[in-house]
Amino acid sequence: MPTSTSFHRFSKSSLSPFFIFSLVYFLWFVFIIGIQQNNIGLFLLIALLYFLNSSTRKFLFSFSPFILFLILYDSLRILHDLNLFEIHSEDLYALDKSLFGLMHEGNSVSLNEYFLEHRHSILDFLSGAFYLSWIPFPILFGISMFLQRKHTLVFNFWMSFLITNLIGFLGYIFYPAAPPWYYLEYGAEIIKSTLGQAAGLASFDQIIGYPIFTNMYSQSANVFGAVPSLHAAYPMILSYYSFKNKNRILSLVFLTSMVGIWFAAIYTTHHYMLDVILGIICGVLGIMLSEWILKSKGSSITPNFSIK
Repeated sequence: MPTSTSFHRFSKSSLSPFFIFSLVYFLWFVFIIGIQQNNIGLFLLIALLYFLNSSTRKFLFSFSPFILFLILYDSLRILHDLNLFEIHSEDLYALDKSLFGLMHEGNSVSLNEYFLEHRHSILDFLSGAFYLSWIPFPILFGISMFLQRKHTLVFNFWMSFLITNLIGFLGYIFYPAAPPWYYLEYGAEIIKSTLGQAAGLASFDQIIGYPIFTNMYSQSANVFGAVPSLHAAYPMILSYYSFKNKNRILSLVFLTSMVGIWFAAIYTTHHYMLDVILGIICGVLGIMLSEWILKSKGSSITPNFSIK
């Protein structure tokens, strides 16, 4: 990490940390996870941002927790074939139904089962649109704040995002769990080779005439990662930092997206209500932990943004 205010593209102080990062990166993906084209593409993007100019290096530093998240999330692919703990399916369904189920036509059903019987094209479209928003909204927010030269705010935002995901990943590892669509299709049987499915989001694909969710979930890094629902946490973190930046209009948009994603997660059978609640808790803990860390250790972990 540069300590001076000058931009040194190929100096020893710039090349040494990049060489170490490159070595660790490729050793990790080649020998542990299994390298894919997207890993090479991400590395080339990192290299471009790091060496192009001072502005792109600042951008890379601002977004560095998000880059680390991408690396760690893709590494969850290893859990597809290697789950050290029992994978939960039927017991999770039964617990969620006992806590949040309702009576429908004389039978006790989960919220997911109820919505499967009460689908509507408008809700299908809105659910898909809300579920898509978790990807561009945080990135566009980060870019917008960066262009306003609020580099530290961007870094802090992504740090909260990263810590929230680290908490959630622990849930994926120690409590691997099948999503509702899996239980409703396969029951208690655990088939580790099962590929991800768009489930209720496939209706959105049909409406727009393009398999965006079908393609996305077929490449899912971890099918048995339903608990917690990190989709529920992302828009909450985004709303928090938008309020912190005192942007009321954006905050209203993000809050609407947040509620929409919470509903869509259950409506499309990707998550139980229990998953969503645990995801919200992850988000709260992530914000609290990152704020505490940055307040107590801020100067030692925040990148130097004075590069010219």
